[in-house]
Amino acid sequence: MEILKPTDPLSFQVAWESTLKCNMDCSYCGDGHDNSQSHPGLAASLNTVDFIFDYLELQMKTRTHRFAGLNIQGGESVNHPKIVDILKYIQVKKARVDYNLSVALITNATAVATRWARVVDLVDYFTISFHAELDFKNKPRFLNNVLYLAEKNKNFQVNIMMHPRHWQDCLTMIKFCQTHKIQYHLRQIDHHWLDRRFNYTAEQVEFLTGARPVNLKDKAIAVIKNGFDLDSQGRSCCGGNSLCADGCNVTRVVNRFKGWHCSVDKYFLYIRQTTGEVFTNKDCQMTWDGTVGPIGNLKDTQKILDRVRQGTPTIVCKKTKCWCGLCAPKASTAEKFNTLNHMYANEATSQSTDQ
Repeated sequence: MEILKPTDPLSFQVAWESTLKCNMDCSYCGDGHDNSQSHPGLAASLNTVDFIFDYLELQMKTRTHRFAGLNIQGGESVNHPKIVDILKYIQVKKARVDYNLSVALITNATAVATRWARVVDLVDYFTISFHAELDFKNKPRFLNNVLYLAEKNKNFQVNIMMHPRHWQDCLTMIKFCQTHKIQYHLRQIDHHWLDRRFNYTAEQVEFLTGARPVNLKDKAIAVIKNGFDLDSQGRSCCGGNSLCADGCNVTRVVNRFKGWHCSVDKYFLYIRQTTGEVFTNKDCQMTWDGTVGPIGNLKDTQKILDRVRQGTPTIVCKKTKCWCGLCAPKASTAEKFNTLNHMYANEATSQSTDQ
């Protein structure tokens, strides 16, 4: 495999971690929440919204596929006390742009009914995360909130986090979605390779991938690790996009792209409100300078915007595995990268470097 790209045009996706506080404490969440921190203030949050729209304006100028998504997440974003005010401000800004913008919310959908109803009318698309570790109190609230979205004819998808230790609960959620004709996507749980709690059985691997493990080496390792680690075997696109590798459509690829030339910055932006850090992508975090880390800070957003205006070099991946930037067009060499038919300005593809 020397070239990887999605089969359909991609929109530009902004992921805004608006708060780190969460009402849940999932065992696999890692640094995805921190309940010791306060919710960011309203003024600072609205300033970030202004920066997001300025950044999107730069990205949209040269595109033929003028679609973007603003994905608000946490922690649990719906728990932010000013979430309704923030969403209303976003809708005012959205009404002024000349491209297609979808306002999305990534949520565990366990908010109380009154708050949920106020939020729903201000959001275009919901990515609902089903966590099988839901407690008894939150589970019926989750199901009712999902059904409320269906009744309101909202666009949404349920991402079912396939927990190997709560497998039956996950299967029950799949049945619930099928019964109510709700779109859903199965997500394997990412984890550190030394963490064996989220390795899968052979039967679970077959359910998730369509193929039962047959390699003797993999089976031997699974005995030692108490299960199969799918992180080492491949991964599908987070958004469920079909991928094209060397002329063939695929759904899962091996996540090894170190040294590849990648357009992840042309499709993603990730912002941590609590720290002020701005990244090209949440988990990738590759910079234009060939390092891993932020491209700037919310304290000086003008510096970030000026650099984008001046033009940025192509990112050359330094990571051993690809996560959320998986479906961004990429190629093994600068020459092959420049042959890709990107949905952004041609001059951007010609700035590939050999960092």
